[in-house]
Amino acid sequence: MLHRMHLMLTLLLSACSFIALTPAAHASDQGTTVAISVGRSATSGHRWTNVGFVDITTSTHDFHGVHWKPAYALGWIDGRSMHTERLDHNVVVGAAGVRLVDWWRGAFFSFQLGVAGGRTDALSSSEQFVSSLGWQGHRWQIMLRHISNGDFFGGKNLGETMVLVGIRLH
Repeated sequence: MLHRMHLMLTLLLSACSFIALTPAAHASDQGTTVAISVGRSATSGHRWTNVGFVDITTSTHDFHGVHWKPAYALGWIDGRSMHTERLDHNVVVGAAGVRLVDWWRGAFFSFQLGVAGGRTDALSSSEQFVSSLGWQGHRWQIMLRHISNGDFFGGKNLGETMVLVGIRLH
């Protein structure tokens, strides 16, 4: 378990280092933000595991008074040792979509289309929907995130629901 957590954190820190060295990450005047979040995810029956994500948002756009940002995520969901469900594989998830911002004291909502690398009974297809509801301060963010294929792409589809706490880098 500690080895998996170490591997997960190493991968996340490596991804963040790469992102931090790219020119887009330094464009804070244009609104680009990188956030590193870790937490716990549960699937049906309260089967908990460790998760970690890197989220990137770019500059804010306005559409008839609705403020939104392009949003990208790359995450890791640790496998679980289960005898009754096929949940023992690690899964990497990449997603892209929009984040609605500036609607109530740092609250945000995002919806993204995702791709899962690895399949389990929780994420049973490569196609996924990722929705998040959270709050962000100047340096911190906390969110609830749900990943599921919405029964559109077959499989058992238990889904993953997680609580993430993160630090925002500018």
